[in-house]
Amino acid sequence: MFRVIRRACVATLLLLLLTGCGTTRIVPPPDPRDPVAVFVLDHGRHTSLVLPAPDGSLRRYAYGDWRYYAERDTSTASGLAALLWSTQGALGYRVLPGPATAEAVRSQVRVVIVELHSLNVERERVERLRRRLDARIAEAEHHLKTPEVDLTFIPYPTGYHLGHNSNQLLADWLVELGCEVSRRPVRAGWRVETAR
Repeated sequence: MFRVIRRACVATLLLLLLTGCGTTRIVPPPDPRDPVAVFVLDHGRHTSLVLPAPDGSLRRYAYGDWRYYAERDTSTASGLAALLWSTQGALGYRVLPGPATAEAVRSQVRVVIVELHSLNVERERVERLRRRLDARIAEAEHHLKTPEVDLTFIPYPTGYHLGHNSNQLLADWLVELGCEVSRRPVRAGWRVETAR
């Protein structure tokens, strides 16, 4: 058993060295029809996404490990389990009053924002992603409010692990919104570039 854990730790360290360092480039669509601003919030290790809603409010979404992120069991054992094995995923959400400006987002999100990136993308794509996430939230039977991270969580069907974490899922969401993303990062660290 110890040999399996040691191999998993070595593989994890190698993966972190290969993909965990550096900056991930985001290239928003060059000329979106009916553009609308969305916000990528870099919180240091993880990232969340803020989307506008038709009523002028905003929706903040984040993904993480249920035990570590939602239940706040930040013990070493919980952290290692989240990295080395596929564990229960958690989708976090919060409704913000708006408006859709960087200043409003900064003032309404009550956790540290290391960097805030504003991107213009196509409204139809935003609506499609927001409706899908909101439908999942509405269907969930269990909601866990976690004030420490300013979110309420529901169980997410895809397991959390080193190869499927908050930053990688955010990269997938950005692709859904029509952005180009240079990689699916293990750690946060984003740079917005214009299309060439």
